[in-house]
Amino acid sequence: MSRYLHHLHNVKLLVALLTLATLFACANPTPQQASVPAAATAPESLRLALASTDLAVGGNRVVFGVIDTAEGPVRDASVQVSTFFLPPNGIQEGPIETVDAVFRAWPVTPRGVFTARLNFDRAGEWGIGAVITDAGGDERTATARVLVNDASATPALGTAAPRSISKTLADAGDFERLTTDFEPDADMYAMTIADALDTGKPLMVVFSTPAYCQTATCGPQLDVIKDVKAEYATTMNFIHVEVYDNPHEIEGDLTNAVISPTVEEWGLPSEPWTFVIDGDGVIRAKFEAFTTREELDEVLALVLN
Repeated sequence: MSRYLHHLHNVKLLVALLTLATLFACANPTPQQASVPAAATAPESLRLALASTDLAVGGNRVVFGVIDTAEGPVRDASVQVSTFFLPPNGIQEGPIETVDAVFRAWPVTPRGVFTARLNFDRAGEWGIGAVITDAGGDERTATARVLVNDASATPALGTAAPRSISKTLADAGDFERLTTDFEPDADMYAMTIADALDTGKPLMVVFSTPAYCQTATCGPQLDVIKDVKAEYATTMNFIHVEVYDNPHEIEGDLTNAVISPTVEEWGLPSEPWTFVIDGDGVIRAKFEAFTTREELDEVLALVLN
């Protein structure tokens, strides 16, 4: 079984914004600093639902939802996130880093998540503590534990993008054998990733499956990429890679599905994923799950200037 299929259950949990990591209660947190204790001491009214499945030493875009156990997803709030290293000896270290999270509106239920740029300086178990301040100024806390690996399973930032011979329209012969996008853009299937890298232009690659997306965000994500393409088509290349290699044979039953060799080559554990690669073929940004036009524009301002 592929790593992608092995992790699909994690992605399904993201749809409902349920907790993917073990959740622990806060023990006497001080304002602006939520600690992560070794054991739960009281039930929390808020939960962090971690959506990121590929955390590694170095910089990470961490995606999470904040869930009120009585009222559902929290959106109208400011969130400050702190990280704590949790060594085997049980003596918590930190906070190591404290940053403000940003709410990112989604075009589909649950209408958005928070993202934070976090840097982990070593592998192992880490705690994430969040202070959530509502519109009235009231503070509550939530915590989660995550596992940070030595290296990312997906291509790492600052490394050369894999020179994949991704499937093109010329290879497939028609769109039905190539993509589940309901309104495919032929330009996004005109060249392989390797061919695009050889042009010397920046490249945006999106891996998604609009018809069979486990998070219901693949179609909307592809629409965002098409919107970006409309503005930058003359200065960079855009490629869509369908998650499944045989979309014409699936017929609504994913037991018939074959994972794309390119998805396997890039080590993707979920969908969608979007990568931004500069003109030298170096990966400058990667986004797991849905990413907004705003986040992509921030990266392109660096890559294209």
